[in-house]
Amino acid sequence: MTGTERTDRLKHTARKVGRRLRAGPLGDAATKARARMARGVEARTLLLVSDRSVYTSEQQFAPIRRFSGRIAGRYGLIAKFCTLDEARAMSTEALRSHAAIGLKLDFRTPSEAAGAIAGEILGRVRGTATRALVFDGDDDLSVLWPDMLGRCDLYIKKHAYADVSDYTQARVGKSNLTDYVATEFGTSFADNIIPRSGGIDAAEAARIVVGWNIALDDKIHDLSRDLPPPDAATKDIDLSCRASVAPDVWTYPMRNAAVEALRTLDGRWRVHAPVDRVPQAEYYREMMRSRMSVSPYGFGELCWRDFECILCGAVLVKPDMSHLRTAPDLFVPGETYVPVAWDFSNLEAVCEPYLKDEARRARMADRARAILLEALGPDWFLDRFGEVMRRAGVLST
Repeated sequence: MTGTERTDRLKHTARKVGRRLRAGPLGDAATKARARMARGVEARTLLLVSDRSVYTSEQQFAPIRRFSGRIAGRYGLIAKFCTLDEARAMSTEALRSHAAIGLKLDFRTPSEAAGAIAGEILGRVRGTATRALVFDGDDDLSVLWPDMLGRCDLYIKKHAYADVSDYTQARVGKSNLTDYVATEFGTSFADNIIPRSGGIDAAEAARIVVGWNIALDDKIHDLSRDLPPPDAATKDIDLSCRASVAPDVWTYPMRNAAVEALRTLDGRWRVHAPVDRVPQAEYYREMMRSRMSVSPYGFGELCWRDFECILCGAVLVKPDMSHLRTAPDLFVPGETYVPVAWDFSNLEAVCEPYLKDEARRARMADRARAILLEALGPDWFLDRFGEVMRRAGVLST
C-alpha cells in the first residue's frame, strides 16, 4: 500500500467515524444545544423514519445529517432518525409531539405494504399539527405508490417532471425511461416487479415537490474536498465516457448509444470510451484529463457521474434534461451543461463548438463547478431545506 493509499484510507475512516458520532448521542446533544441557542425560535423535532434498506435512497438524508447542527441553530428544528420498527412502537401521542414525520421506503416495497405502513405511521398524525411527509429517494421521476400522495401533506423527491401533468400519463415499466426503452428498443417489462406505472390524479400530483438531489450525497461532498483543482494543461482527452453496462441490463440501449456515438468520432477527436471497469482512482484520473465527458441516463436521469464530471473540470454532455426540475440545477443548457439528443445522433454537432474553443469550454466548466461547490456548502442547503419545510407547513413563512 502506497503512502497516498494509506492517507486516503485514514481519511475515509475518519469521515465514517465522524458521521457515526453525529448520528449518535453526542451528535444529538450538540444539535439540541444549537436549537436551544436559536434566538426567538421554539425548538421542535423532525422525525425521519426509514427502512434503511437502500443506501442511495438513504443519502437523501445525508445533508440533513451533515448540517443538523446548523439546521437547529437557524430554524430551531432538531432532526431525529429512527427505523420503521421504532416508529411503530411509538404511541400516537409521541408521534404527534413532533413538528413533522418524514417516511422513506424502499422502491421494492409492494404497494399494499407501503399503504399499510403509511397508514400505521403517517395515518396517526394526518389532520393534526404534525405534518406528514414522504421522502422519495428513488433514482427516477416516478411515484410508485399513488395512494401515498393522499396520505401525506408533501411528497419530497430529488427531481420531478417539469410539467406536473406528466404524472398523469401511464408508463411501461417503472418510469419514463423504462417507457422510452420499451417504445424505442422493444424491451419488455411484463415480468418486471413494476410492469406499469403512472396515471396519477393531477390534484394528488400537486403534492410533489423537489427537495435536493444526489449532488449533496456524501460521495460527492467528499470528492469535492479530495480532488485538486482541475488543470487545463493536463486535459489530453477531448471526449470521454465510461458508462457501459451488460447487454442484459435494461439501461443498455441508452448507455451503449453513447459509447457507439463517441467511437464514431475517434480519429477526429481524442476519444476515450472503454467498456471495462477500473478502480475509482483511475476513473477520476481519466475524468480529470477530459475536456468534455458524456453521461447517459441510467436507472434515472441523474447519476453521480454528472457531478464527478463537473468537479473534475470537464464539461458535462448529457441527454436533454428539459423535461425535469431538480436542485441544485446543474442542467442549464449552454451555461452548466451541453444537452444532446437522447439517441446521441447530434453528439458531434453539439460538442464541436466547445472542442474548437477552449476558452468557451473552460468558462462552462468553471461555471458549473462553482455552482456545484456553492450548493455543497451549508448556506445553500439551509436555504433549500427551509424552503421545503415552509412548503410543508413545518416552518412558518
